[in-house]
Amino acid sequence: MTEENSSKKAEDSKNYECDLSVRWGHIDPSILPFDDLDKEIMCFLRYNARMSNAEIAKMLNTSEATVRRRINELVRRKIITGFSALVDLHAIENSIKVCIRIDTEGDKLDSIAESLAANPNILSLYRRRGQNQLLLQGLFLNLETIQEFEDSLARKDGIVKYDTMVVSKAFKKDPWVGI
Repeated sequence: MTEENSSKKAEDSKNYECDLSVRWGHIDPSILPFDDLDKEIMCFLRYNARMSNAEIAKMLNTSEATVRRRINELVRRKIITGFSALVDLHAIENSIKVCIRIDTEGDKLDSIAESLAANPNILSLYRRRGQNQLLLQGLFLNLETIQEFEDSLARKDGIVKYDTMVVSKAFKKDPWVGI
């Protein structure tokens, strides 16, 4: 890496406000299971998981061995659970994102959730507290596949009703899917 590129990266990192720092900025640091250096390392990796330990060390004015040791410890403690690439699915396919609330019979909620979780179109699936409801986010290729999914919900034993909301615009995109 040239001196100019290194200097530009250092400048870019100063202008970048890590979402983890913002999120944890209001929490007493003494109760977090890591220190500020660990947090900064996680921020760099979250911003660019391909950044080398040497690059991170240079930005943080510490040694590459320290960064490597800290990352290994964060992985061992399961604070970092993996490294991955963010793929903007919208750049590849003209996907439609939906949010669906599903009301279930209480004794069928777990089995319905299990079968829905296996569907590759489902990005996330949650149980709503105090209700026999599931909340899901899905990504479908077109309106026809959404309709087919809704038809399968209508036929599924234990589903009382569902409400589908089609996302028309993202004001804050999900970085994992780009939509």
